[in-house]
Amino acid sequence: MPDERNPERYRLLGVVPREIEVRKKQEPEDTVFIWPHFLVRHAVVAGATIAVVFLLAITFNAPLKDMANPNLTPPVAKAPWYFAGLQELLSHVHPMVAGILAPGAAVLFLSALPFLDRTKGWRIRDRKMLVSVFTVLVLAGFVLTLIGALFRGPEWTWVWPWKHLYLEL
Repeated sequence: MPDERNPERYRLLGVVPREIEVRKKQEPEDTVFIWPHFLVRHAVVAGATIAVVFLLAITFNAPLKDMANPNLTPPVAKAPWYFAGLQELLSHVHPMVAGILAPGAAVLFLSALPFLDRTKGWRIRDRKMLVSVFTVLVLAGFVLTLIGALFRGPEWTWVWPWKHLYLEL
């Protein structure tokens, strides 16, 4: 590169000593190639899953309901099991609280929990606050889902499961 002060002169940027490259002895690794070992296993599991789903779809009849009638208001629809907890919560508190504030607060609180619990240990017995709060939230969601899925019948009435199990089939 030419020098700005004197265009005829060149500057040497640095001298690096030449090191002798020594090839290390390659030892066998305990790894497996993705193709074909890993992907073939995944393809087999995916194929088996699809076969089971097709078999269940052929075995069990899942009829559609009647055409929609705008003159007839249907009874209270029961949500699928994964939304039954939120529907149960909606039946007890205001929709803004049950549909937006409670789930949003739970997600925000669970996101902030690692920053709130500054325990140094990584073992579960060292993180008592984290485990207890997470357990309470999961247990509340499980209980609400269980009540909404198994204990609610037509028109969202209370139905004891041992009298008759109300499942919309």
